Amino acid sequence: MSRTAAAPPTIEAGGGGGAQLAGAAAVPASSVLTAASNYDGGAATAAPTPSTATTAAGAPTSTAASPAAKASAGATASAAAAGTAGSSKLGLLYAVTRGQPTNYDMLVFRTLNRELGRPNANADTLAARLRDELMPRRSWLLKHLPGSRAQLRRTLENPLWGVPGAVNFIDARTKWFDGAVTEALADGIQQVVIVAAGYDTRAYRLGAPGVRFFEVDLPAASSAKKALVEKLKFVEDPARLPTFVAADLSRVSLAEALAGTAFEPSQRTLFTVEGLIYYLPQAAAGGLLAALSGLAVPGSRVYFDFMSLDALEGRGKFPGFKVTRKSVANKGEPFLSGIGPSREAVAAALAPHGLGLRAFLAPKDMVGLMLPHESWSDSSPPIASFYYYAAADK
Repeated sequence: MSRTAAAPPTIEAGGGGGAQLAGAAAVPASSVLTAASNYDGGAATAAPTPSTATTAAGAPTSTAASPAAKASAGATASAAAAGTAGSSKLGLLYAVTRGQPTNYDMLVFRTLNRELGRPNANADTLAARLRDELMPRRSWLLKHLPGSRAQLRRTLENPLWGVPGAVNFIDARTKWFDGAVTEALADGIQQVVIVAAGYDTRAYRLGAPGVRFFEVDLPAASSAKKALVEKLKFVEDPARLPTFVAADLSRVSLAEALAGTAFEPSQRTLFTVEGLIYYLPQAAAGGLLAALSGLAVPGSRVYFDFMSLDALEGRGKFPGFKVTRKSVANKGEPFLSGIGPSREAVAAALAPHGLGLRAFLAPKDMVGLMLPHESWSDSSPPIASFYYYAAADK
């Protein structure tokens, strides 16, 4: 739970904060996300400590589930607890990663391939404007220091100390969620609910007449985002602005948060959950899926990305995973849950919530779909190899 109000947009340092979830599924507030400055969500609020996240990971839940459903839905308690451990406070990785919120870092990553002129870069033309407003000093260096963008990318993806495919991961994921929105709108869906919206810009880039977007986030984060969007004039017509839903979903259900807005419960809806599931304790991750399913009428869709349970539990080789895990834990934003990296495991995680698997993409699938110019390599993958992607139908 965020403990302070969002920092002004010009502040570059600070912890993370994002929407806290699963209230609709009767998950207690203590077991809901407390480290939710996810890859694209949240505002510059104070980050919770790893000990808080550890407590949340082990908190009981009143949501009934069979042992089989619990096994398929997320990481074991031991894996979740291990994920809260960052690097030594005396180490270089701790010093480098501690200060900058994860969502700020990923906002920078979202601009790199576009500005380097690399093929198949994402189409988020607004990300650079957000970066410039939120991180003026960092942006100035990237713009004016010769070779700084290319050097940053090489440093981030160095196989010795970085995460191979980190920047491409953001490109591919952004393109995939963009495609989810454009496909849904083309199929006649006219409501889009963006959970833990943070610095998502799809409402401003992909909106169309008659389509309603709802950006759900914590009150402080929602207020800061609204002020930022208005300042940068992302939308000239106020009628085209999304509905900013300011709610702490550990205290109210998603249905309650949307009540009193223009959200129409009887209409098909696209729900997107980007860069969030892996920061939720297992019970809260399942509670979020249940909450979304409870709001969705037949024909609705849910798109989300998730962490490989094999990576969380130390099975297999995932280049860059240990660095990533320690980096987010250093910020008080540890990885807490995962799903088995197979179509069958994801379908089993969705089934208890009345959701059917619509799409499943492994990292190699995502490269072929979104980054066809890249060649796959197990030892140095062109995209972070521990993130997977899924879509569900109601």
